[in-house]
Amino acid sequence: MKIVKASEKDISIIIDMKLKMSKELGIDFILQENVEEKIKQTYLSLYKEDKGCHFILYEGKKVVAIGGAMLKEDVPFCFFKTPYYGFVMDVYCIPEKRKNGYATEIMHAVLKWLEEKEVHMIKLKPSHEGQLLYEKLGFQNTGEMEKFI
Repeated sequence: MKIVKASEKDISIIIDMKLKMSKELGIDFILQENVEEKIKQTYLSLYKEDKGCHFILYEGKKVVAIGGAMLKEDVPFCFFKTPYYGFVMDVYCIPEKRKNGYATEIMHAVLKWLEEKEVHMIKLKPSHEGQLLYEKLGFQNTGEMEKFI
């Protein structure tokens, strides 16, 4: 097992895994058509500004898991002394390699990066399957609500 910080050349790996995750979660239907280019441009911009990153976990030469984070500066956080928070995204492990601790290892790398960015709050939107992992890492359900219309 080897974890590497993704670079611009790895964006296609990240996009492929993100789309697999979206399909598995049954949310691929809400994505824009040809979303790959938009994801690529958005992530490239985040990487260049050092406001986002991903990590890739390899088993040999095979990509097994990914995970990332970005710094968000939206209201009301943009008014705080530290005007941003961390947002965990794209944590995904291929189905046949789950329950081996790979997502936990990816999360340790993601959390370290966020700590280096001096964030005071980290948010994420867990899948039902991922909730236990995040709870073990100290995340708490804050009772946020949302509505799709």
